[in-house]
Amino acid sequence: MPGVLKNIDYLDPFIRYRGQRIVDNLNKLKKGSQVRLELAIDVYYSLYLPFPQLMEIPQIPEEMSEQYKIIKTILTDSEARKLRLYTVADSFTSTAIGTLFLLNLLSELEQENEKYGQGSGRGESGSRDQQKEQQESGGGSKSMETAVRNAIRKSLEAAETIKEIENFAYGQKAGIGHTLNLDDDVEAVLRLAKNTDIKHILEILNKVPDISKTVKRKRVPASRGEVEGYTKGSDVERVVYSELAYPDIYFYLKVAEGKLLLFEKVMYLTMGPIYVLVDKSGSMDGKKILWAKATALALFMRSRIERRAFYLRFFDSEPFDVITVKPNAKPSQVVKMLEYIALVRNSGGTDISKAILTACNDIIRLGLKEVSDIVIITDGEDRIARSLVKKALQHAKARLVSVMIMGDNEDLKSLSDNYMRVVELSEKEILQVVNG
Repeated sequence: MPGVLKNIDYLDPFIRYRGQRIVDNLNKLKKGSQVRLELAIDVYYSLYLPFPQLMEIPQIPEEMSEQYKIIKTILTDSEARKLRLYTVADSFTSTAIGTLFLLNLLSELEQENEKYGQGSGRGESGSRDQQKEQQESGGGSKSMETAVRNAIRKSLEAAETIKEIENFAYGQKAGIGHTLNLDDDVEAVLRLAKNTDIKHILEILNKVPDISKTVKRKRVPASRGEVEGYTKGSDVERVVYSELAYPDIYFYLKVAEGKLLLFEKVMYLTMGPIYVLVDKSGSMDGKKILWAKATALALFMRSRIERRAFYLRFFDSEPFDVITVKPNAKPSQVVKMLEYIALVRNSGGTDISKAILTACNDIIRLGLKEVSDIVIITDGEDRIARSLVKKALQHAKARLVSVMIMGDNEDLKSLSDNYMRVVELSEKEILQVVNG
């Protein structure tokens, strides 16, 4: 049985694949949900296509009237138009928000059934009474329309967070593109979109000035490097080919005066990882832990720009598991990092020495020749085994950047290549940490 949109081939394997993705995600999120594949296809393409069109009413079979009402409401509702701003021509958000919409719609319809006592076993007369009550209160098509509108409104509340997670996972916030997608991670992204901490962290990051404008990959001039632009000089190895069209006398004159138009070539330096240690002790409550998590993600964005590996480890009196994201990591690995961050809650004591020593040991095991950056974000005034930590940092060839949140630590100050004190927990100070 086809759907209700014009110009959609409901037998095309690719089109059926798009609908099946939504059905599969629904089954993962809500066991036993029974949604027709054609409905899922219609929901996907009503969100994805710039100008989806409904079939004419005479072409719609009686048994598909409810599906027609659902899609018609999506295409005519003012809130749905706002929703489509996030989904048009974006396959991932169309799948994710389409899944969320149907999940919300099923919930709305279940609440409607409970309201009118469906399945209460009151017999035929009770059923007639329920039908009458539904009609008097706007049942039937009006009830379905209300459920669809409520589902759209609830989906809209999470749409911006879903889009932000997508952008972050794809690296768009770090100024780089992507070739992979998140189609297999819809379930995880929808869970993250409901997480209040992640929502607040992304809101903080949105206020941070564009990191890609302040952070650049470190590079050195090289006659056989990558072409970056144009310059003037006498290096004939880098001469722009149009210069060879000059008569010999003019060419040699430009060489002598250093005015040849040359390709500007550079070589990008290979750098060690950015290793972030975040204090999750009991004192890191409220805004402190949110700011620390947002700063860690901002440093991750820097690592993407500089093509560096990124390591993240939370600690209290003991270091927790490390999360590693390589420069060429898939977007799904970034989503796993966000899931990990969302689960962390502050509690416990503080052992800064053990955290730094663990990071140094991790870097030493990698056997890197390049200098690495260890960034520790803490509010602790813990005593530090200075001589031991200093030797470990030297052995790991690591710079220590300490970010003290509303506090001070003289031991850390003496060991750090860069020591910052944070008082306001502002977006401006996040940018200072990233540039440090």
